[in-house]
Amino acid sequence: MSASVLDPLTLGYRLLWNRRRELAGIELLVDAAPAVAGVDARHLLATLAELWPTRAPQLLLSVRHPILLLDLLVHGRSEGPWIVLTPEAAADSVLRPRALQAQARGLPVVWPGRLDAAPPQQGRPGLYHLEGHDAIGLLPPGQILLAPEQHAQAAAALDQREAWAVAGWPVTSTLQALAAAARQPDRTAISRLVRAIDADASWDRLEALLCADPVLCYRFLQHVNATAGRQRGEIDTVQRGLQLWGLKHVQAWLLDQMVQASGEADLQPVRTGMAVRASLVEHLLDPGDEEDLRSEVYLCGLYAQLDRLLGEPLATLLGRLPLSQRILQSLLEGTGPYVPALQLAHVIEAGDARGTRTLSESYGYEPEDVNRALLRTLAGLAN
Repeated sequence: MSASVLDPLTLGYRLLWNRRRELAGIELLVDAAPAVAGVDARHLLATLAELWPTRAPQLLLSVRHPILLLDLLVHGRSEGPWIVLTPEAAADSVLRPRALQAQARGLPVVWPGRLDAAPPQQGRPGLYHLEGHDAIGLLPPGQILLAPEQHAQAAAALDQREAWAVAGWPVTSTLQALAAAARQPDRTAISRLVRAIDADASWDRLEALLCADPVLCYRFLQHVNATAGRQRGEIDTVQRGLQLWGLKHVQAWLLDQMVQASGEADLQPVRTGMAVRASLVEHLLDPGDEEDLRSEVYLCGLYAQLDRLLGEPLATLLGRLPLSQRILQSLLEGTGPYVPALQLAHVIEAGDARGTRTLSESYGYEPEDVNRALLRTLAGLAN
């Protein structure tokens, strides 16, 4: 990918969740510094088309740079990313008619705002953005609810109003409502891992499935160190634990976990969001082919907010595992080598373009490298 496309951009993301609480789409937030004159939209679209797997969730582009947005409306195609308009763009005297023209030729355009302010979409699903304060009872089926603040709003939009997706899950409210269930591993994650063991999946695949649930991953490392660790020494990576303990014992332990496992689907966006953030931390630090270091970096990102799930101080939780000093310093003292990537992942997830540019410059990250890391992370969600 050319630096001429990615270097002037600042990217963020928002995950969209469907009625099964699975990923329906990924909104890529695209910004550029005010001094940037323009970006080649055709080159950007070609880059994304080359990167984005066909089985990946639907990609949406929310572009804050007016010249790039105008160019995307001209060159976008029906089979490409959906184009999300900001309220300012939808009201702009130049951008609005171009968006209507693009929509008429088949480009999926997501209009913001209230129902009565958006142009007709000819039956396309999910092509309205509604603000979270809009009455859920007025939401027609097949639409997108934007950034609800309350867990009840998100659940009602999907289950009662049959929304196409919720964009941005209300994590804090969900954890408050489902605190007891959040402390247990996810039943679906356990089932997937058991089936993968039966199917003789690779070690990498087993590790990825186990680490998709922060609580399951934490409980596993706790238990494997209390059993196999007595004979083999401290086990600080998931894959080493799988190999040393043996898959027969792992599968038996997993089946035991099913008794108290959580079946709360509304926690799936919370867990997945944490796993995505951990993957982003890993890609930002780029540990290369060193498997133990890669696993360590990922665990650092995955455990960064473990206290929110388990309801105990992070220092207490991490003290129960044989983690490296690098992880402990970064998560507990804010001084370790992984702090820059942790902070960057946080502002990128928040869609804070200015914060992303400031931190990148402060820590010596090139903008293109940060954007590459994010795009690799999001493209990997197709796996």
